[in-house]
Parts: sequence; C-alpha cells; structure tokens
Amino acid sequence: METKNISVRLTTCSNRDNLLDMKTALDTLVSFLDRTLDLSTFHDSSNNGLQIANNGTVTHVITGVDASLRLLKEVATCGADCVVCHHGLSWGDSLKRVTGLNHRLISFALEHNIAVYAVHLPLDAHPRYGNNARLCKTLGLSKMKKAFTYHGEMIGFTAAYENAISFSTFCDHVRIGVNPDIRVLDFGQKTIKTVGVVSGGASDMIDQAADIGVDVFLTGEPSLQGYNLAENLSQNVVFAGHYATETFGVQALARLIRQRFRIRTEFVDFRIGY
Repeated sequence: METKNISVRLTTCSNRDNLLDMKTALDTLVSFLDRTLDLSTFHDSSNNGLQIANNGTVTHVITGVDASLRLLKEVATCGADCVVCHHGLSWGDSLKRVTGLNHRLISFALEHNIAVYAVHLPLDAHPRYGNNARLCKTLGLSKMKKAFTYHGEMIGFTAAYENAISFSTFCDHVRIGVNPDIRVLDFGQKTIKTVGVVSGGASDMIDQAADIGVDVFLTGEPSLQGYNLAENLSQNVVFAGHYATETFGVQALARLIRQRFRIRTEFVDFRIGY
C-alpha cells in the first residue's frame, strides 16, 4: 500500500480559548488511564502505561498512533507536554541499552519535557474506547462479542449488521469510514451480515475468522500468509491499513481526556499508508 498523504493533520479536540489555563497532575492522568483501560489485566510485550515522565504537570496532550521522532517533534512544536500513543517506546527489554535511536527518542522527550504514555493491547481490546470497538461503531455494526485471541489475550470483536449487505457495499463502508485505500480478498460469499474485526497486523488470525464463521474479516496490514489463509479457507478479508485502523482508539482517548480533565487535547494524524 503506498503512502497517499503524509502531511500532518491536526484534529483539535478542544476549544483552545476556553482551556488555555487548565492543567492536571501527570500522576492523576496516568492513574485515570491505567484504571479506565484495565492495564493490569493484560499480558503484553508493550510496557503499557507511563514510559517517560515530565516535570509532573500536564497542560496539553497530543495523541497519536506511534511514538516516533516525528510525533515527538510535532508535540514539541505544539507546545504540548504529554503524548498518549498506541505504539510506545518500551517493548520487553528494548530499552536495556539506551543508545542509537533509543537515545535520540528518549533524550528528545526529556529535553522538551514530554511525558510518554503508551497503551497497546488494552487499547485494541477495550469495549468502549478501543480500536476494534470504535471500528465496529464506525461501520454501523452491532451485537459485538469478544473474539480473536492474541498471545492469550482476546483483543477483537465479532459484530453484525441488522440486515445483510453486499460485499461490495461493505467495502464501500470501509473506504468511507476507515481508509479509501484498501485491499480486498473476495474468496467468500457475496453477502455480508457478520464481521470479525482486529485492527493492525492480524492477517495471521484469518484462520480464527474462518473457524468462527464470520462473513468477512477486517484487519489492517496485508501479508502473503494472510492471502494464502484466506484463499485456502474461502474467507473474505478486507485490509484497511495497519496505521489507519489504529487511529480510532487514540482519537477516542483524546476526546475522553478532554472531557474528563478539560485540558487542551489534540489528535495528530500523519495519514501513513501502511
């Protein structure tokens, strides 16, 4: 999938004039997010939660998909002091040595007083604010049920339409609501009522979708393994982009933080086509 547009787009989630002087303690924000997203119940390669602290006060939050150097620079340009993201900086023992790129990322955040909070699988799985729940809502699906196991954690959902629609209509819904640039594997039936949803890189779960019996499986990142699974199992699959499918959770968190703490909160979208 080629990058269509990599320019920065800021989606402002607050009225700047009314919220300029509002602030909260970093510990208060972190505790709230930890509880809301049930971090303690998940086993994850991501070290979820606060990964880098700032001076202890939050006045402006930026949410985004990846804690990349590009996002951190955008946070600094905006004058923000906290980033909440899906893909953070600390995975397993990835920060065992703080050299090279790790040093560049961490030193930039520290030099610019930027706290980094990351939430991976809990944000995929959350039934209200998570990527997959928000995808279901965006596509007009109902009757959500937890499904799709990843490393022992159930992170996705099955859901359904009230009335069956054509496969081509479903694809149009995805193009409009998620990403205009999709890849389609039409190896199944042409009428869609039940849908399996797992954001990001879940092409290796196509066999789970076939076992469950959903009419189509929606995920993000395509792969050759996924193609072969779909063809062999006669399973419809729509790939809507790893990045695009994982913007939904951090957008929901931006709205939640703004509503709860009344501080300036924005979502930064780089529209990365992968």
